Amino acid sequence: MENSFFPYDNFRTNQEEFIQFVQTSLIQKKNPIVEAATGFGKTISVLSAVLPIAEKFGKKIVYCCRTHKQMDRVMEELMEVGKKVEVSGISIKGRNSMCLHPTIVNNEMDTSMALHVCRLLRRENKCEFYENMKEKEDRAYEIEVSLSQKPSLSQDVVTLCIEENMCPYEVVKGILQNVEVISCSYMYIFHPEIRDNFLEGIGATLDDIILILDEAHNLSDLAINLGSDQLSIYSITAAINESIEFEEPIVSEFLNKFYDVFLELENDFKMESEDEVIISYQDLFTRLEGLKGPFVSKSFEKTIFDLIAYMKAIGEKVQKTRLKKNKMPKSHIFRIASFLENWFNARGNEGYCYIFEKTKTKKDEDTLKLGILSLDPRPITTQVLDFAYGAVHMSGTLEPLDAYSDIIGIKNPAFKVFPSPFSPSNIKGMVTKGVTTKGTHRNEEMYKKITLKAIDVIHSVPANVGIFCSSYEVVDGLLGSGIALMSDKPVFMERRNMDSRENDTLVSDFKNRSGKEGAVLLGVMGGRNAEGGDYPGNEMNTVIIVGVPYARPTPRIEAQIEYYQKVFYGKGKYYGYYLPAHRKLSQAAGRAHRLLSDKALIVFLDERVANKFVSKDIPKWIRDSLEYIPDSEEILKEKVKEFFQNHIDRFKS
Repeated sequence: MENSFFPYDNFRTNQEEFIQFVQTSLIQKKNPIVEAATGFGKTISVLSAVLPIAEKFGKKIVYCCRTHKQMDRVMEELMEVGKKVEVSGISIKGRNSMCLHPTIVNNEMDTSMALHVCRLLRRENKCEFYENMKEKEDRAYEIEVSLSQKPSLSQDVVTLCIEENMCPYEVVKGILQNVEVISCSYMYIFHPEIRDNFLEGIGATLDDIILILDEAHNLSDLAINLGSDQLSIYSITAAINESIEFEEPIVSEFLNKFYDVFLELENDFKMESEDEVIISYQDLFTRLEGLKGPFVSKSFEKTIFDLIAYMKAIGEKVQKTRLKKNKMPKSHIFRIASFLENWFNARGNEGYCYIFEKTKTKKDEDTLKLGILSLDPRPITTQVLDFAYGAVHMSGTLEPLDAYSDIIGIKNPAFKVFPSPFSPSNIKGMVTKGVTTKGTHRNEEMYKKITLKAIDVIHSVPANVGIFCSSYEVVDGLLGSGIALMSDKPVFMERRNMDSRENDTLVSDFKNRSGKEGAVLLGVMGGRNAEGGDYPGNEMNTVIIVGVPYARPTPRIEAQIEYYQKVFYGKGKYYGYYLPAHRKLSQAAGRAHRLLSDKALIVFLDERVANKFVSKDIPKWIRDSLEYIPDSEEILKEKVKEFFQNHIDRFKS
């Protein structure tokens, strides 16, 4: 198939091969799984590969991204394609980001809750923007036709709808039916309720869609989160108050009993702060019944099931009452009923476990939580992947590809790892011997040694440095060894439970130092700055990785390992424990290489990365550049300065 949709004069290295691989795989009814580093040009390559197939077979392309910036980037590349051939598309944000109604604008809520509130507002005729659509039908149609003929951004729709006082989401629905490419969040496709609404809106079934999954390494965690649920004792307290306010004594009595069961569980399992235990279906329901033991009576189950239906009806009444008073239509009673329904539905399924924990709030106070933990992403992912026409999975950190395919549940996979797009002179990985955060070696002396090596690197690097540690305990170890005092660059520290606005300010201030003497960003692997942040150019010249982020062997980790051992015989600990840590390591290591022109160093301050068991899971484009540095202060500094010498000269000039 010809590359008639590729808009640029020249291909980057391996882009033609990428396009050919994706096209051939999809035509053969295989699902391509591709690893290629940031800077490769995956977005334009995958669009060029999939557009002719979608056109030939009459399919729609849904391009799933993690951030709004990435969604808009897809449309920007599609605009370039549009200069060559006629093509249309739109990027759409979540309903909570596109809605104009004050109830949704002024209250923090996730996409699912926004969908629920939106439906309620429309049903109760409380949304003027939706009502205006009836009066301005002709104008809405004009906007839909205009924006359906080219690649557009969701913000274009929002801007026009603000002027017209119309619902952007309703206008977008009209556009979605007529465009070839939609870029959106993963939630539109993988959240069951949102997916049903989305597919209805675009007038398509999954078989009408070719999926592109960008940053696909996030999919397993997303699916597990979607399959899980959690309830805190705070929610029960709020629901008790709600039942008193709305004069529901039966609900009140039950909720007080439910509250007491939380305290019983805490006492019976002798919970200390930060403890968690796996409990059974019976552990909760026999306590609710007042008869501790191995069996829940069928009559009590029937009573609870009837009560759940009653509480849901009361919850809906609460929502409508609050809506009429122009308050947020939230009901804690409805929330608890939904949780208990999920508890019922998960019973007897080996892919779930129940967990009880005593944990800390953002204010550092103890609280109790009850959880339904999904152990398997496949019940969520296969609902989509088994029925879509085809799916392209791509990321810079997917190796080993067969493990990704197993865990996600992909039928007919086709694997390809592409070489690094970076010039060998622009990328360097170093693994230093003599340091590790392995538990048995973790002490004050080791932290001092790691800190001194980190300082040697910081002082030898131009501009900004990122340090990502395996845990906050390790961050505290470096701070205790004086890293902030010894550094000649200011240290910006990511803290536990930092809210997103505060973190955005921290990262912005850090980036702004890149044109000055530089700064250090200190955080953790798996955190938002180590996985979601981009630091091109001098915004991060070096990434220092401290430790390997193996999780504490908590009950939930043990449950995950045990489950994977059953379904992927012999691979339980690798899939459930080691591989997630190696992926976090790889994600953090790749933060500084975002553009082909970026010259950046990756320093692993943990000798375990030299072991093939760890290094084989690091992306090939990093693995190929790794050099092992002896336990020598002088050699480390010399190697760092040597790598940056030309760059330092340019930076200073």
